[in-house]
Amino acid sequence: MTPDGKTVPVGDETTFNFRLRRAELRIKGEVIPKFLAYQVMIDPARALEVNQVKVAPASGTSSVAVAQPPIGADGKFTPLTILQDYFITFQSDYADVSLGQFKIPVSYEGYNSSSKLLFPERAAVSRYYGDKRDIGIRVDKKIGDHFYYSAGLFNGAGQNKLDDDTEKDGALRLEGYIEGLTVAAVGYTTIGKREKSSRDRLEADVKYDAHNLYVVAEYIHGWDTKGGAKAVEGHGTYVEAAYTLFDHLQPMVRIGDVEPAMHKPGDHYWHYEAGAAWLFQKNEAKLTLAGAIFDPSEPTPPTNPKRTQVILAAQAGF
Repeated sequence: MTPDGKTVPVGDETTFNFRLRRAELRIKGEVIPKFLAYQVMIDPARALEVNQVKVAPASGTSSVAVAQPPIGADGKFTPLTILQDYFITFQSDYADVSLGQFKIPVSYEGYNSSSKLLFPERAAVSRYYGDKRDIGIRVDKKIGDHFYYSAGLFNGAGQNKLDDDTEKDGALRLEGYIEGLTVAAVGYTTIGKREKSSRDRLEADVKYDAHNLYVVAEYIHGWDTKGGAKAVEGHGTYVEAAYTLFDHLQPMVRIGDVEPAMHKPGDHYWHYEAGAAWLFQKNEAKLTLAGAIFDPSEPTPPTNPKRTQVILAAQAGF
């Protein structure tokens, strides 16, 4: 498994492919101005998300590649759907109340739009604990120029899944802003009997974006239980930075790690990344070249080999 819970193909062959990573189409508007709004977002590129997993046939010794649906961090197949966000929002001066499906507020990179990412992919810990959607209710609002809050109650079942218990996940994210600096803290926990499963998260992140300098640092600590078993404790962090030269050239670096099970040997990855982007029109139109090394701190070949990755990504938003 990779740090974000995806299956790694058997063997250590080098692969090269073209990929349509995202094709997000968003429709939003106001039914009643300044009172009732709506938003729907789909991503047709998700229909292409299958993993090529090598398996040995019943007879013979050679393996064959088999396309399998995506596998989540819990080892189960995830639903293959292009439906991402869909919700309606009742607006007011101090609270916007949204009902539907949207992102949980864990992880700065995970919570925010993929169009604002520095690298083509989110950091490993952001993918593992954040960048997840759920069905529920959210109350959020930016108050003035210096404060934002988001409080939510979610099914806890995940994206496009119906709930089958009385337990719910509660979340609170608080952000403060001052002169290009953003400081945030997140608490996320399962509320109820917690008999089937539970998810608890503590997260802090900081961002500085001013004077052509962009820096983000984040730390997440998580506890997960299933079926009354002992909680699996994990954590991870990353720091990334970029500087924009001549209004168009943006070199960048990132270092981070994720350890989904702190007491399980061989379940700890570091990743080291560097690259550069050419900003044709800031994040609305850019071309990024980035390389990464994923290095297990306790290698147990061949399940945790050191991996290298080079991505050339083109992005356009309008």
